[in-house]
Amino acid sequence: MLKTLGLPQFLIIIIVGVSLILSWDFGRRILETVQLVQAVQAANQQLAQEEEINAQLKQLKKDVITDDWVAKKARVDLHYAKENETVFIPAATPPAPGAPAPVVPAPPTARPVWQDWLEALFGPTTP
Repeated sequence: MLKTLGLPQFLIIIIVGVSLILSWDFGRRILETVQLVQAVQAANQQLAQEEEINAQLKQLKKDVITDDWVAKKARVDLHYAKENETVFIPAATPPAPGAPAPVVPAPPTARPVWQDWLEALFGPTTP
């Protein structure tokens, strides 16, 4: 007694198969969309950082070409002085104070194993 599938059962199998394929495709597209959105957010964040660095570099470029900046760098780095100005350079600088030595706690005293067994069996002893 071999039972054959009728037209309604065949249509249900086809509908279930098509719905599984469509749901898999829909899930895949959702996953791709989420990944693309995350990539766009990461790119926007990196672009904002690069624009901030670019703005800082443009400001530095404006500062570098001014006479005040050149004079300041010459005074600080090259120890140049203006006319009728005396430059004082200390002969020696005192060494920076050293960091205090770290405090190392004393190692715990070694206890015999039999004391651990006694405490485990009878409880801790009070001195």
